[in-house]
Amino acid sequence: MKFNQYTWNLYKQTVIGIEMIKYFSDARGYALFKDYCLHANFIPEDLYNDWLENIYCYSVSDYDHPTSLEEAKGLYISLITLGIRVEEQQWLPANDFKNMLEIIQPMSYVLSQFAPEYFFPYLFLCRIFELNKIADFFNIDLPNIPKRTDYKGRCMYYWELCEVLYLFRKENGLSPAELWSFLYDFAPNNLPSKKIDIPKPSQVWLIGGRLCQEDKSLESKFWQSSPDTKKGDILVHYETSPISAVTCIEISLTDGVIDPLFRYYGCIYIGNRIAIPHITLKEFREDEYFSSHPLIRKNFQGVNGWSMSSEDYSELLRMIKAKGFDIDTLPKLYTPTLPKNVSIEKERDVELQLLEPLLNSMGWYENKDFIRQLPIHAGRGHRIFPDYALHYDNKPDEEKAKVLIEAKLYMKNNQEIEEAFLQARSYACLLESTVIILCDKRCLIVYEKKDSFDRDRYKKYYWGELKNTDIFNELKNKLNI
Repeated sequence: MKFNQYTWNLYKQTVIGIEMIKYFSDARGYALFKDYCLHANFIPEDLYNDWLENIYCYSVSDYDHPTSLEEAKGLYISLITLGIRVEEQQWLPANDFKNMLEIIQPMSYVLSQFAPEYFFPYLFLCRIFELNKIADFFNIDLPNIPKRTDYKGRCMYYWELCEVLYLFRKENGLSPAELWSFLYDFAPNNLPSKKIDIPKPSQVWLIGGRLCQEDKSLESKFWQSSPDTKKGDILVHYETSPISAVTCIEISLTDGVIDPLFRYYGCIYIGNRIAIPHITLKEFREDEYFSSHPLIRKNFQGVNGWSMSSEDYSELLRMIKAKGFDIDTLPKLYTPTLPKNVSIEKERDVELQLLEPLLNSMGWYENKDFIRQLPIHAGRGHRIFPDYALHYDNKPDEEKAKVLIEAKLYMKNNQEIEEAFLQARSYACLLESTVIILCDKRCLIVYEKKDSFDRDRYKKYYWGELKNTDIFNELKNKLNI
């Protein structure tokens, strides 16, 4: 869905719209941070205000106001490169991008006040899921994600967002305060709110940290984990000192995502907490199986995002059961199976042995109902070729396909799935498709368009499950549009 000027104009005339635009015009410092950033409670107001003062007085104020994007970019690069010296003390050394990352959020606020034409206050810290949804819904192409250890690249991610949103603002005739109101009020309140199915768990991960009483009663909470965590995966929670024990089992409510401006990089939302009898670090050390486990030998250091094998999880369930707990109430790992008599070694095998037989069994055939490598005109005569177009119409000047399918051999992590999704979505926009399918040797991932495609709203179908008539017909009905 593109930005709707009519809907936006109506919003600006409402009481809420007028108040929110004024709020972002007038909002100051810690109040803005506290209202929108999830971890604000962990940073005292006095400390945050000191950061703002240091960033402005000992860094930003030394520069002239930029008059172009290029000048604004140069200003930002200088700020993150040269470091900050507060009076006689070096607060942040030059080129210390890892520690500079810690103050990008308050720096974004200072810059948004200093040069609002080019900078915006970054309030998506620990809320990257929301930014992704806004980008998907309004067809905003976010910058590429830098690698975890590329701290300069991660600092630069904020500037790249500034460039993207500057162009979006100009294209849609928004003032700076209107852009901020759009990002933090209008857009979130216009996103579809449909309950998302939780897939069967395919992996177990260890996470760790202290749980306060409030955490134990929340339906969902934000947590650090591996960016490769899948929605539905099992999470074994190790509570750190003074408890030093595994105390509960939880479920990932989202796919793991990367937030370049979040210190820990990978994050998820978790829920469905089940308290279990505590299994202490001492008990793990004394257990025959776990005593030699690498993580136990490290005393659970680096626990967040540690992958547990199926054997690890089975042995943990053994220890829980020995304490008299009914382990049938705990989630079980799901192991998908392939149809019989298939041998998948390359991407074309996925197409010939899995995908095309499935489409044929649904009554759809090549060059009649679907076409491989459909050429699409893009830009100045440039052609691109999606893997499969189902229910297609390639009349002159009217290239359309209701279903767009991209086949891969194996998408081994969330990053590869997201890259395939973004590629398929670009094709789907050109072909006006309403369903995207990503498939590999394990499963099909089906995205249905609800005003827009949402990378977090999908249904998974494992190949072996499709022998079930109800599941087969459910999938067929989604594609028979």
